[in-house]
Amino acid sequence: MIGVKKNQRILHSQIEKIVNDKNKISSSYIEMEVSKGRRELRCTSVSDCLESISPEWKGLMQLIKVHRIVRVKGETRDEVAYFISSKHSNAFLYSEGIRLHWAIENSLHYVKDVTLKEDASKIRTGNAPQNISTIKNISLNILRSNNYKNIAQAMRMVANNIKLMKSMII
Repeated sequence: MIGVKKNQRILHSQIEKIVNDKNKISSSYIEMEVSKGRRELRCTSVSDCLESISPEWKGLMQLIKVHRIVRVKGETRDEVAYFISSKHSNAFLYSEGIRLHWAIENSLHYVKDVTLKEDASKIRTGNAPQNISTIKNISLNILRSNNYKNIAQAMRMVANNIKLMKSMII
């Protein structure tokens, strides 16, 4: 399963037309989540109809739409995401898979952006940005493989403790 964004203009518009036609939906799942002052309504719809999809998308089996309405601190956001899948499944399973993927993405991006300040980095030329990002990923993996959940706290603990750092690697 992969996400389809607006930069894939033709495929995006083809999917949009199909999944917005209720007669072409084969499975749907709706769930509401309330957590920490945030309310989120997610509607996942799946279509088996591929009649107007470009034939270049070989192996395509289903089209998925996730419509999210999120209310946080009095502000409401309305978001729609589209996906294509080479598997045949139902809206509930796609919803769970997409949520798990988003949770992983969000936790990784949060740690890299906030804790490791990756977005504020002044390193911008050559291979240096990718190299630094790889080093940060390795560091995160070492800390997580040593059962540290709070990365900021773990970094403070190991920052000046070479013996502890060494014991995590060996």
